[in-house]
Amino acid sequence: MDYFEIIEQEKKSSPQIEFPDNHEPKVQTWKSRLTFIWFLLLWQIQREAIGIPINKQQHFSFWRIALFLAIFLVCLCLSYRWARKHNLIPKIHWRLFPFGKIGIGLALMFAVGIISSLVMRLTGVTNTENQEALNEMCKSLPVIVYFIATTGAGFFEEMLFRVGLFELLFNKWPKIAAIMSCLLFTLAHVPTNFASFVAYGSMSLVLTGLYYKYRNFYLNSSVHFLWNSLAVIVFLMSSK
Repeated sequence: MDYFEIIEQEKKSSPQIEFPDNHEPKVQTWKSRLTFIWFLLLWQIQREAIGIPINKQQHFSFWRIALFLAIFLVCLCLSYRWARKHNLIPKIHWRLFPFGKIGIGLALMFAVGIISSLVMRLTGVTNTENQEALNEMCKSLPVIVYFIATTGAGFFEEMLFRVGLFELLFNKWPKIAAIMSCLLFTLAHVPTNFASFVAYGSMSLVLTGLYYKYRNFYLNSSVHFLWNSLAVIVFLMSSK
């Protein structure tokens, strides 16, 4: 059951809950599809904003941290409001966070993570270059900034690589959307060898598969957020 069906059931069984009258994505034209650039721009802006509080001497200034947080929140709100305005995602509701499916998604992420680790060991790779860069960045950032930037990336990436592709660019061609989603998400993490391609490609396959089956942005974002959160916690604990 996808989120559209969930909403329809909620509207029938719980009339007191407010849902948008027309929750289905609008018919897209080539002009409306160009608004994908807006998602792309907001994603890139919040990525660049991470550099504002970076200080290798670890003398962090409050105004730099505050500026990063302000830019991050503005980009997040603009992305969400744009998606809601164009009915690309439904209005947030607790029923759109199915704990069972989130647990299954997280279990699948663990499974592909184990497979990726085995591939890395077999190929003599200790870590991906993208993750190494993130680890180095962590040393020059306040912990709160690193945590928000890393875990918040899931929101923007799901909005861009799943919602943007499935509901905006290729809403009539879900199979093409799935292929492009897998490919672009993997390439966005800059794989530099076979092991890193397997690592990010398998993660992309899980997240894209979840969205292809359920078309639930909130489900995908939850899985992505939890996975990134665990990765940050493990890194911070191991670096002490």
